[in-house]
Amino acid sequence: MTSSTRSNRAHFLRLTAIGVAATGLCVAGAGLAAAASPQWGFARAVEDAAQVVGIDWSAMPENYTREQYEAYWAAEYSAEDLEALQEMWSVDETEAKARAGQMLIDGEALPFAPGTHASPTVTADDEAEIAAFFAAGYDADDVAELGALWSTDALETKARAGQLLLDGQTLPVEGPGATPAG
Repeated sequence: MTSSTRSNRAHFLRLTAIGVAATGLCVAGAGLAAAASPQWGFARAVEDAAQVVGIDWSAMPENYTREQYEAYWAAEYSAEDLEALQEMWSVDETEAKARAGQMLIDGEALPFAPGTHASPTVTADDEAEIAAFFAAGYDADDVAELGALWSTDALETKARAGQLLLDGQTLPVEGPGATPAG
């Protein structure tokens, strides 16, 4: 073999090794990105591509399948419903979605209808009132104090307080920047 042939062969092998390594890094990087957000379409594409080449890999957390995920969200349950299930079953988010999704796949009913725990819709007026409340320097502690005083939920409390401020009135709390009595 001539030195030119050896040099070409070594060059070819080096480029091949670099290509294989780069491909491996790309696949690993795509897998990590997909695992970070398994609900993205990208995660589904990476899963599908891996399965096409015979790799059994999923972006979904252990003991949680894409079918369970899709069943839960396709049934139009809300994020608030998910929080209620977590609390009811004393499990984390993934376990709640897996269990609920599997129940739906099996044709079982969940403990409540979809959207039962959905947050109320915030109107443009509500947004302006809430913005006025926070712009005046009030905070979450003030929301809690006012909510207890008025027997209102957080959204209604912020909107009501904001409207009072927009109307030039004062709120029945110490207010922004107040130092709690010691």
